[in-house]
Amino acid sequence: MKKSSKVVKTTTVTDVIAITREIGDSLATKYEKNGDLKVAAATLDAYKTAISGAKAQLIYKKITGKPGVIPFLEG
Repeated sequence: MKKSSKVVKTTTVTDVIAITREIGDSLATKYEKNGDLKVAAATLDAYKTAISGAKAQLIYKKITGKPGVIPFLEG
């Protein structure tokens, strides 16, 4: 039986941050199970993308004052 796949749509930087953070978390879990260094490298890349998105949001917030709160930095 074929497993239905989730459709992912990113329209904002916040969406990209959330998705790449989820990918990083999933890959980190896989790394903990098998210790594969290629998985570790992919994990770090996903987290790096999430952090870059958060940086872009901070710069945008500094320029425009919006959004009022950045959830990625609150948790």
